[in-house]
Amino acid sequence: PNGRILVDEYLRVKGHEGSIWAMGDAAVCETTPLPQLAQVARQQGLYLGDILKGKVKEDEKPFSFFSLGSMASLGEMKGIVDGSQVGQPGKEVKVGKLTGFLALLVWRFGYWGRQT
Repeated sequence: PNGRILVDEYLRVKGHEGSIWAMGDAAVCETTPLPQLAQVARQQGLYLGDILKGKVKEDEKPFSFFSLGSMASLGEMKGIVDGSQVGQPGKEVKVGKLTGFLALLVWRFGYWGRQT
């Protein structure tokens, strides 16, 4: 898997279930590979935190990614926001696209609020 650690849908390292977990860019699930984005790692971190704190049993509920869309700053006070695939895979809804200064504001507030 291109040098990434193979995990199951509960983020448990294959062959070490129950003792080692991996997440973010370092991990890949062979059944549902996810993009190497900050929003994926953040959601995986929150999920794994609940498991390690004992709020959720390690095999109670598999990790489920919720896409917040894509956004970027383009420089010169411009940005782009693409909400064409927001939601869980297979259940996405179209939120729309923005460009220009308004998109830059959305990107900045999303970035500052760590909602990306």
